[in-house]
Amino acid sequence: MNRPNPSFNDTEANGIREFQYELWRERFLRSIQIGGLVFGLIALIPNLITAPNAVFITIFLTAYFLLILTTVIKFSYNVRAGMIVFLLYGLGVSGIFENGLWGDARLFFLAFVCMSLLVFNYRFGIIATGLSMVTFAIGGWLVLNGQIKVSSLENSAPGSPAAWIEMGVVLLLLSAIFIAALKYFQDEFSQSQEISLAAFNNLQRGRTSLETLVDDRTAQLTKKTEQFRAASYIARQTAELQDLESILKVSVDLITDQFGYYHAGIFLMNESDDEVILQEASSEGGRRMLEKGHSLKVGSQGIVGYAASAKKPRIALDVGADAVFFNNLELPATRSEIALPLVIRNKVLGILDIQSDQPQAFNVDDIDVLQTLADQIAVAIENIRLLDEAQTALKQIEALTILRTREAWSQKSKEGNFTFTYTPLGMRAGKPSDEFNQSIKIPIALRGQKIGSISLARKNNSPWSAIDLAMVNEVAYQTGLAVDNVRLVEEATERARQEQTVGELATRFSQATEVDSLLQTAARELGQVADVAEVSVYIGQIPEQSPNKKRSRRVSG
Repeated sequence: MNRPNPSFNDTEANGIREFQYELWRERFLRSIQIGGLVFGLIALIPNLITAPNAVFITIFLTAYFLLILTTVIKFSYNVRAGMIVFLLYGLGVSGIFENGLWGDARLFFLAFVCMSLLVFNYRFGIIATGLSMVTFAIGGWLVLNGQIKVSSLENSAPGSPAAWIEMGVVLLLLSAIFIAALKYFQDEFSQSQEISLAAFNNLQRGRTSLETLVDDRTAQLTKKTEQFRAASYIARQTAELQDLESILKVSVDLITDQFGYYHAGIFLMNESDDEVILQEASSEGGRRMLEKGHSLKVGSQGIVGYAASAKKPRIALDVGADAVFFNNLELPATRSEIALPLVIRNKVLGILDIQSDQPQAFNVDDIDVLQTLADQIAVAIENIRLLDEAQTALKQIEALTILRTREAWSQKSKEGNFTFTYTPLGMRAGKPSDEFNQSIKIPIALRGQKIGSISLARKNNSPWSAIDLAMVNEVAYQTGLAVDNVRLVEEATERARQEQTVGELATRFSQATEVDSLLQTAARELGQVADVAEVSVYIGQIPEQSPNKKRSRRVSG
């Protein structure tokens, strides 16, 4: 027999009420008890007035009192349900004694059967049916034999045996119909309940799984957001640095501080691209490795060598085959490691190596953030290298410019004496007289090279003010720029004249139809170059090298 839970209460899980058959029976029984109190009171008053004797009054009052008692006091479910069923059976027996065949005993017996089935189960319904039929048969036999005096027989006959049998069959048929219907209802009810509970449990499991998934994804997104924030912060800090050593040190220190890993190191590729050398580390063990000049072969040593060779990240965990990588005596606490290549234009500059003392500290999602960070570090390293190359090239250009300037003005000074002196008598070329008593001499400098000077003297040797000296220095500076511009213009003009000459020669050469004429033209034009005493143009070997072997054609001009 299914025993209901006497302390069953409404159960709610996250706002969804779970439906149970026992809960329905509990509510149904409670409704029957309250309805019985109301309708029992209505039926009790007239019965007290019309009752044939005190026995019936006592039975009615006792039954109503028991109903009140079981309704008010929280007895167990079986006690309360049994009381309702017993009262219905009692009303059926009372109906036989009071009205015999023509009373409402059959109605109460039918209610007794139905209630037994509803508040208990179908087996109780079958038992109630059998008890009702036996009671009805015994009651009919007693009435027909005059053993029981029915109070209403004064106005009606007790009936015949055939009538009692007919009524009993009808009662049995109705009871069977109700049992079958209610049994089918209970089965469907139970199946629906099981389906509902299964669906609810699936929904709860799905909801729990979804909540877990949402929590996991939220945690992952939060972690990734924090990682991107840390990566952005590191990028901003390294972007402000102008030397490679500072970039490497700040990068590994900030990775350890912002991401919480216990070791970070940066390897850079050597010139032959076959080995990566540790350049900076954040942990104590890493700094000891740095002092020892720690390096790894590309493609053959650990995940760092693998990442440098494959140009892609590699994660190693302290499980399975990856455990062989964690054999560094300087970093014994390592349980997880990730190596990320520093790549610029498909060229590996080095490796960012990060290690954690937690097992399985890295996953595929971490690669996105950490590789972005590695790319930013690679860009910073490449920018520093380009800046160094640019500065080196600029210094070379400056040194070459200084050399060319020195050579140009050295040659220019040999071409003539560029000295001019101003006196109260006017401007004249040449150096000042021996009586000239200079008080200051300002050099004319150009790109760090002295190309001349300005000498000044005042009457009575009066002192020079700071403003006067600043003006003279500025004039000397502007003079240096101006004369160098004139020199450059002269050189450009000379180059243009030479190019024009070469162009004219090329035109004349293209018009010549004979070799002798062409060679004579070349000799004649080259002879017009300044300071040229003789021009010889040869076709064939130079005579001094082979005077007797071949005939040479010489044209002199």
